[in-house]
Amino acid sequence: MKSRLFNSAAMLLALSSPALAAPDEGAGMSLLVKLFLGFFGLIIATQLVPGLVLLASMLRGLFGKSGALGKSSEGSR
Repeated sequence: MKSRLFNSAAMLLALSSPALAAPDEGAGMSLLVKLFLGFFGLIIATQLVPGLVLLASMLRGLFGKSGALGKSSEGSR
């Protein structure tokens, strides 16, 4: 498996070298493209915070103390 991965990576690098050696024509991005990418980067960054809060609360619920669960099951008997 390791040699297969190595061979695949070597082939990918060998075949991509002509693309990396191409002349730098039109590499500059316009201001509109930069604003577009920045706007969507901002959206992704602001969605990261609620996602991390949700992940932390799920982990706390999975690995935290189960005091509330025990009280509700004993009260129903």
